[in-house]
Amino acid sequence: MKKIYTLLSTLLITGAVMAQAPTLVLDINDGSSGSNPRNIIAYDGQLFFTADDSSGINSGGTDTGTEPWKSDGTAAGTSIVADIAVGDGEASNPFNVFIFNDMLYFTANDGAAELWTSDLTAAGTVKVDLFPEVTGDVPNNAVVLGNTVFLTANLPSGNNQLSEWDGTNDAQVALNSAGNEIITTATELTTYNGLIYGYIENSVDEATVGRELYSYDPISDVYTLVKDIASGDANSGISGFTVANGLLYFEAQGNLWQSDGTNTNTIEVPQNDALGMNGVNNIFNFNENILFEGDNGAGDQLWNLNTTTGTITQVSSNTGDNPDHDPSDYVVFGDFVYYSAESSSSTDSFLFRTDGVETVQLDNTIKDVDDITLLDGFLYFEGEDTNTDLGNELYVFNPATASISRVERTSVNMYPNPSTNGIVNFSGNTVSDNGFEINDLSGRMVLKGNLQNSQLKHDLKTGIYFVNLENQDNAFKLIVE
Repeated sequence: MKKIYTLLSTLLITGAVMAQAPTLVLDINDGSSGSNPRNIIAYDGQLFFTADDSSGINSGGTDTGTEPWKSDGTAAGTSIVADIAVGDGEASNPFNVFIFNDMLYFTANDGAAELWTSDLTAAGTVKVDLFPEVTGDVPNNAVVLGNTVFLTANLPSGNNQLSEWDGTNDAQVALNSAGNEIITTATELTTYNGLIYGYIENSVDEATVGRELYSYDPISDVYTLVKDIASGDANSGISGFTVANGLLYFEAQGNLWQSDGTNTNTIEVPQNDALGMNGVNNIFNFNENILFEGDNGAGDQLWNLNTTTGTITQVSSNTGDNPDHDPSDYVVFGDFVYYSAESSSSTDSFLFRTDGVETVQLDNTIKDVDDITLLDGFLYFEGEDTNTDLGNELYVFNPATASISRVERTSVNMYPNPSTNGIVNFSGNTVSDNGFEINDLSGRMVLKGNLQNSQLKHDLKTGIYFVNLENQDNAFKLIVE
């Protein structure tokens, strides 16, 4: 959708839902196949991500398969970092991307899956052999605690063993004060109050406890069963660890749980149970409250847990042909969370934003939105243009346009514009005491009130703003000089 500016006050910016459409950074895999950019992360002022240029157009004429790429947000500044798995069509398929001691790491397969590091140059992309005696230790689930990385590794004694690495020496299996013959495997890890928490299976009590919530103290090497959530030898299926307002939140058995690290205070969030909520997924900390996907019988919606009061409120409400909102891939910028979700009329995922109270769809042209990442005030993500046949590629969106949409004629007038004396008048199909709200270019509300005799008074700083009138669903572009 084309962004249009005008100084004519009789032209309004309407339909505050649709902003300027995201734009393509580069058609990496030339043609209709799509490069499927994933694992997008901001590093050293650029984007690191994985992509597949099977066409070879942007990777030296060779089908490199899925390999590491970088971008500064421009087409000219987007290029392959290194062809790790050499050979036509061979792919290293990087994953487990993380930053430690200001260095970028990821797991990639050049014949065996090992840890790699990169400074975003081919020469600076090198293998880090955590366990030299093991070929293909498949490091995964990395989290950083202090000066140590904790991750899982496939070792001769078992897969997904909790291990630790200081960034210099060989990695080692996380020690266990109860005896190092005890095998500890994990599939989800996080840090909380100086400890490692995980969805862990301990070889000693797995037969009676199953895979459950454990903590690990790297100083004392003590593993502690925090809670046997699924009693007996059943597994609780924990995922989505998120810390907010001093507590650890997570999903278990499809429900929202909270913990302070003790058995007694590891409980299902009370109102989650009261609402009959299930299908909990995609948990996120926003302003120390918890946004999450959940279903209380009306489809998968976006919900907000107030961690202070314990109150859960519904944020989205899909009521059309598609009852599921399916929120995911959250990123905070300014006063909003930007995320991927479905609308009431489509099962394709588009770009939305929320303030934790209501949701707004920002675009309906780029679908399959995924892996949203913030860099220098712009949002980058994977998506597919519904109006072209490029497949999934890398797109960029400027949140500053989130209050801007197409320009249409209306009978409501605003004057003078630019405003120089702190007074703006309205005439036409409006009411003398209409409510109004003024937002800056980032979408942040800077003034709210009611017109007085069709007049708005302000003390706004020099800049561009958008004035939304109550019961009009319209937004004026206001220039203050």
